[in-house]
Amino acid sequence: MAASSAPVFHHEKELRVLELYSGIGGMHFALDNTSVLKDKNMKYKVVLAIDINNVANRIYQHNFPVTKMSSSGIEGLTVKKLDKLKIDMILMSPPCQPFTRVGKKMDHEDARSKSLLHLLDLLPRLSHCPSYILVENVKGFETSQTRDILVESLKKCDFTYQEFLLTPLQMGIPNARLRYYLIAKRRQHNSFCFPIKDQVLHDLPECVDHLLVYRQQAEIQDQKVKANTESDMSGKICDQSLIHRDIRFTFNDENDSLVDKPSAECLSNQNVNICETEDQSDVDKSVYKEGTKSKRPKFDNTDGENTEGRVREIISQFIEIENHNEIFRQVEDGEHKSYGPCLQLVHFLETKNKLWDFDKFRVPEKDLKRFIVMDIVNPCSRKSICFTKRYGHFMEGAGSIVQMTSDIQAVKAAADLKAHAVQIQNRDQWQEEEMEIIRRLELRYFTPQEIANLLCFPQSFCFPDDIEIIQLYRLLGNSLNVYVVSILISLMLL
Repeated sequence: MAASSAPVFHHEKELRVLELYSGIGGMHFALDNTSVLKDKNMKYKVVLAIDINNVANRIYQHNFPVTKMSSSGIEGLTVKKLDKLKIDMILMSPPCQPFTRVGKKMDHEDARSKSLLHLLDLLPRLSHCPSYILVENVKGFETSQTRDILVESLKKCDFTYQEFLLTPLQMGIPNARLRYYLIAKRRQHNSFCFPIKDQVLHDLPECVDHLLVYRQQAEIQDQKVKANTESDMSGKICDQSLIHRDIRFTFNDENDSLVDKPSAECLSNQNVNICETEDQSDVDKSVYKEGTKSKRPKFDNTDGENTEGRVREIISQFIEIENHNEIFRQVEDGEHKSYGPCLQLVHFLETKNKLWDFDKFRVPEKDLKRFIVMDIVNPCSRKSICFTKRYGHFMEGAGSIVQMTSDIQAVKAAADLKAHAVQIQNRDQWQEEEMEIIRRLELRYFTPQEIANLLCFPQSFCFPDDIEIIQLYRLLGNSLNVYVVSILISLMLL
C-alpha cells in the first residue's frame, strides 16, 4: 500500500517526533534548541526514543526523564505501531560503521544496516507517513547503496529532499566533524526556502545565515583583533591567518552578549579567556595548569598606555606560540580548507574548580611517547579535530589533546623536538631529556564535558555520576553536533 497523503501540518498542532538511534539525546537537544520552533511558538513532543545501548539510554533518561524510551530495537517496529504513533517528524542518526572510511564498508550488507533498511521498507506502506525526516551519518554515506535505498524510499513517499556535507567549522565552532545530512519534507507542504539541487551541498543556504550566531560572534571577534593589530603590529605579523586572538572578547560583553540568544545556549557560561589577563581570577588561571612555572603573558590594567603596550605584547607572544604550535597539528587531507573564523577553544573549556580535576585527564607517561602523532591544541586555538569513540585509549586520529602550558620556551623546544623526530622518522623512541621536553607541555585530554561543549550540548546536559569516563568518551564520539542539527531542523521548517 502506497503512503497516504499526509495532512498539512498546522503550527497550532503538536509536532509528534520519533527519535531513532537516540544515543545520549543529541537530536532531542537539537529540537529543543531549534529557533524556528521557538519563533513560531510551535508545540512539539518526542513521543518515542529508541536505542539499543543501555548506557546511552541511561544518560538520555537522566536528561529527559519524561520521554518514553525503548531499547527493543527498530526491527521491532511495524506499520501498525508507527501508524498508531501518528509521527510528524523522524530524526535519526543510523550506525555509521558500515560506511566509515576506517571500517570494512560493507554498506547495506552489514548487519548494522538492517534496522535502517527495515524502516525504509516500512515508510511507503504507512497510512500516516511523517511530514519531515532528518538523517545524520558519516562522510561516505552519500556514495553508499544504503543512501540510494533511502532516496528511493523517500521518492515513493513523495518527499523532496536535500543532502549536505557540513562541518561545525563552517559555523564558527572550533571542531572538525564533517558529516552527511539529509533533510526531507513531503511535497504537500511548502517547498524549502532555497532551491534544491541533485548534488550534495557543502554550504548552508543563505536563508539561515541569521541563525549562525557562533559564526557571527567569531567574525566580530576577528574584526576586533584586526582593528587592534593592523595599525600597531603590521610590521610584526606576516601571516594574516594567525590574527585570531582577541584578548578583549568575552561573552559577557554588553554589546556582544549571547546570553539571551537561545540558539547559543550551549556556549559555556564562563567569563574566561586565557588570551586576556593574568589577574582576572583563579578561574582564569586554572584553564592552564595551576602551579606551572610558565611565562604566561600578563599586564597591569590600571594604566591605559601601559595596557595598550601589553596588549600588543600579549598578542605578539601568543602569535609566537601559535607559530610553534602549527607543527603539533595532525590534520587529515582536505582539513586545511579554510571555513572562515571560528571561536577560540577557551570558550568551550572547563575551569579546574568546576566539575573535573584536570590531573585525572593528564596524558599518561606511556602515551606521551606517542607525542609525534598527537593533535595538540591550546586554549587560543581555533580548531580541534573530530573526537571519535576511541578517544581516551587511542591516540592517533581520535581527537585533540590540550596543551596547558603557555611557556614559550617550552613550546619552542617541543616544536623543535617534533621537527627533528619527523625528519628522522622517530615515532616513539625518546631519551629522558626528550621526555622532559614533552612533559613541559602539560598535556591533557579534553574532559567529557568539554567535548559535549564542542558538540554544543546545552549547559543543562549532564551525566549520571556512576558512568566511567571511557564510556562517556565512547558515547560522545558516537554522538552529533547539536547546533548543526538544530540549524537543519530550522531549515526543514522554514
